[in-house]
Formats: sequence, C-alpha cells, structure tokens
Amino acid sequence: MDPAFQKDFLRDFKRGNSSPVLALFGKHPAWNDHMDDFGLTTPSLRTCKRLLYLQGIAANAAREQSESPGFGPYRHSLLWVRGREAMLLRLVESEDGRRRSYFPLVGAFHFDLAGAERSLRVLIPALRSFVDTCRSHSSREAVRDQHRHTQDHLRADLRHPPAAEGKVEAPHPDEVEALRSLAGGRSFATRQVPICRYDHAESFAALASAWSALPGDRPLLISQGDADTAITLAAGEPEKGDFWFLRAPRP
Repeated sequence: MDPAFQKDFLRDFKRGNSSPVLALFGKHPAWNDHMDDFGLTTPSLRTCKRLLYLQGIAANAAREQSESPGFGPYRHSLLWVRGREAMLLRLVESEDGRRRSYFPLVGAFHFDLAGAERSLRVLIPALRSFVDTCRSHSSREAVRDQHRHTQDHLRADLRHPPAAEGKVEAPHPDEVEALRSLAGGRSFATRQVPICRYDHAESFAALASAWSALPGDRPLLISQGDADTAITLAAGEPEKGDFWFLRAPRP
C-alpha cells in the first residue's frame, strides 16, 4: 500500500490549482502501442492512470490471456470522488495499430464536484462523445486537436452548467447500507447495488452526496457499465487485481 494515496489522491485542488483538466490515455489505432498521454497534468490523474491502467487493466489483460473468452466489454462510466474533488472516467474498447485489444481507450476529467448533478449532466455525455470521437479518428494530429478543443469547451461549459432540477435525490436504503460498510473498512473492497435510476448524473450525484455525509475520508469509486444491471461501489486504495469487476464475464 502507498501512504501517499491516502494523503494526496484527489486533494490537488486543496493545493491551490482548481482548474478542471481533461486527459486521454490508453490504446488507439493511430499508435502501434499505448498512445501518447494527453492532459495528465495533475498528480491525481497520474495516480489514476497508474492504479487503473498500468496496474489494474494490465492485470486484467494478463488474466484474459490465460482464461476462456467471454469477457464483458470495456464500456464503463466511473466516478472517483473524495470530498468536493472528483474524477469522471469513460472507458471504451479499443486497439492499437497492430490490432492488440486487451486495453481500452480512457478519457478522464478531473474537476471540482460543487453542484454535482449540474456538472455531471454536462460532463457525462460530453466525455462519452469525446472518447467515441477520438476513437474514430485515424490520425494522431486529429486526436490532439480533439483533446484541445474539448478541454476548452468543457471548461467554458462548467462556468455555466444547466440549472439544477431541485435537490440531489436521496440514496436508497440498500445504497446507504453499502456505502456505510465501505466507509468503515480499511482495505479496498467492493459492493454492488441495483440500478434504481436511469440517469447516470442522478445516480452518481446521489451516491457521491451520500458518501460525503459519512464519517471518514476514503476515496469512493462508482462504476456503471453500459450493459450492467448493478452499480459497483468501491473504496480504498486498489491493488493490481482489484479491477477485474470491469471485465468479469457476463452470466
């Protein structure tokens, strides 16, 4: 375990830099191996790539190569949250120029979670569109331009997010129970709760708000795959084998 994770992860804005940052990394056909990183300018974004991609997804890839096919696709939206600081991620299936496809393309947006539901209503569809558009580009220059263009637009959009539609929805009892069990733990642990809202922004905002009201200061990871019937909740510092829930074969 890394002591710096608990001390520093998702605490960048407390050190004075609160400008939102868009990042992109992973596999893309315009590169013959892992693509160049774009936007990994905050310590938390770099930690995210190390834990999620270089350790977690790499461990998934090694496991896939030794097991039978039938794995669920990388088509997930994730929200990593701690206090008012958050990181929204979008993972999609991809491959490099040599058609190796065990790693996804990952978009990440590091931002201040104030006005959570309003911000997420802007960011979730925008990040989906950004990653899908980048995946469709055939040149490195087009990906670079798309990253620069989208970051400028998202920063402008977050200055004037859509009006709130009332208070953030209260969490359901099974969500509260799952969150409480995670808040009291020490090692990385996961829980699944049924999807009870069709709106990602509502779900993520409700869970993030409920988590912030609990004692403790552990980062919470919320994950929902496009084809999933449940949301995965996780808390603590993940180790390399802990992201298999993103790839576990569907029943």
